[in-house]
Formats: sequence, C-alpha cells, structure tokens
Amino acid sequence: MASSTHPQVGFVGVGKLGRPMAQRLMEFGFDLMVFDTDDAATSQFEGTSASIAKSLENLVMECEIICLCLPGPDEMKKVLLGKGGVEAHIRPGTLIIDHTTNSPALVREVQKRLKLRKAALVDAPVSGGVEGAAKGSLTTLVGGDLVDFERAQGLLECFSNTVLHLGPIGTGTVAKLMNNLAAFALDQVIAECLTIGESAGIEANRLLQALQQSAIGKGGNLHERIPETFMKGDFSPRFTLAGAHKDLHLAVEMADEGEVPVKIARNVLNELKAALSMGLGDRDASIAMTLQEQRSGIHISNRSAKK
Repeated sequence: MASSTHPQVGFVGVGKLGRPMAQRLMEFGFDLMVFDTDDAATSQFEGTSASIAKSLENLVMECEIICLCLPGPDEMKKVLLGKGGVEAHIRPGTLIIDHTTNSPALVREVQKRLKLRKAALVDAPVSGGVEGAAKGSLTTLVGGDLVDFERAQGLLECFSNTVLHLGPIGTGTVAKLMNNLAAFALDQVIAECLTIGESAGIEANRLLQALQQSAIGKGGNLHERIPETFMKGDFSPRFTLAGAHKDLHLAVEMADEGEVPVKIARNVLNELKAALSMGLGDRDASIAMTLQEQRSGIHISNRSAKK
C-alpha cells in the first residue's frame, strides 16, 4: 500500500543507472516496488524497504506511478506494449515515467495508446550518469502534458537538481538525443584538435588543459555567444566571420603540414568559406550558423534583428 505522503512507485529496470535512481526514491520515503528481468539487479534491494515484484503484472497492478529505465526503444516497446506488458494490465490513472533514451516516435505512439486506457506517460530521460544519479544531481528532461509533469516533478527532484519541462510528449527525448549528438560530435572535434596539437609540438594533456581553461571548456558558446548572437539574430561583430575563417584556415593548414587527416575541421572551414563568399565577413562568426537554417528550411534566428 502507498504511504500517506507518497504514492506507491514501481521501478522497472534497476541496472547500473536505474538502481541509484530507485535508491534515491527509497531515501525520500517512497513506497517502492522494483522489477528487472535480471535477478542480480533486483537482489540489490533485498533487505531494504523496497519490495521486489514477482512479475511485471504484479508491479503494474500495485503501483500508481511506474518509472522505466531501460536500455533502448526495443526494450521499452516490449515492456509497455508486448505480450503481458504494462499496457495489458495498466489501471486508469496510472502515470508512466520513461527514463529510457528512446525514440520520440515510439514515445508518442505509446502515449496515445495509454490515453485510450486513461493512463498517462511523460518521457523523462536523464543526463549526468550513474554518479549524478547517486548524488541526486541529474538533469531530467521532460516531455508531456503539464498536469502529468507536475504530478511527476516531486519524484524527479529526488534524483535531480534540475528538472526541465520542455513541452509536449517526446520533447524530453528529442532534447536528450540532441545533447548526446552535441557531446559526441564535440568528442570527435577534440580528437582532431589533440592530434593536430601533438603533430605541432604540444603534448595532448597540456592542450586539453588549455582547452578546459579557455572559452570552450567554460561553456562560453552555449551560455554566452550563441544565446546573444544566433538565438537573437544579432550578428553585430563580437568576433568577425573573417577572423574566424582566418583562424580555422591556419588550424587546417597546420593539420596539413603535420599530415594529420581531419574531416570535421575541414567541413567547418568549408562552411565558413561559404558564408564568407556571401559577403558576410564583417558580421559575427555565428552568422555561419544560418547556412544550416537555409538548408533545413527551419528558421530560428530573428532575421529582423540582424540589420
């Protein structure tokens, strides 16, 4: 039975990431029931205040809120929509919180099907890893109806220091995927920088230290430059496109001299060249980002502000 202060919560998927998230819920006094197909995962909850569900059906029938933390879309679809899954047994009024890094299309499909059964879903993938889950310092990115977000918010704050409601169902998942795209793309750029640097005479660990202490390492692009330029359509020069092109040309030239192959740096240089050929050299370097707007037909910057 649920406690007088918290509803009974089910947690499906208590592996490397799900376990510390579920443990935080216990610490905050939630009446917790866990389920995992791996007995070794659920054994970590033996002797605690949590109960271990005999089956997925058992958990669904007992819990008002059910958290999922699964490896990916295939596992989430099987658990929610598969034979004997959550959909088959869910009770009206149940809220599903999906922490899986998932497919936005699948999340939206599942929400539609659950609504037919008078149940609700929010997608709530997290950023911060196992360490963040244990410390309660995750960032949780939530998509879904506002009323469902508000119902989930207190629970999410048990393992998060930032909980963002980003819009309708699927938007949390979109944000998580774009975060990962940006993170892993940056990894590849940094790999090019470190190998160019080594070829030019600077040790990789020293170069990495320099990057950490410079604007890129302090998040200057995300927190200052892009919000104040591209996002506002204000391309008055802070650092000109011509200056950026000069610097990237020198960097790629250095790679060529060191016979270091670079794909990303050369593509970025070509993008700046294309913007330069449009007579934009005296504008802020971020104006090169508008080429992607033009290709995609998706306009983000405020064009009226750039004149």
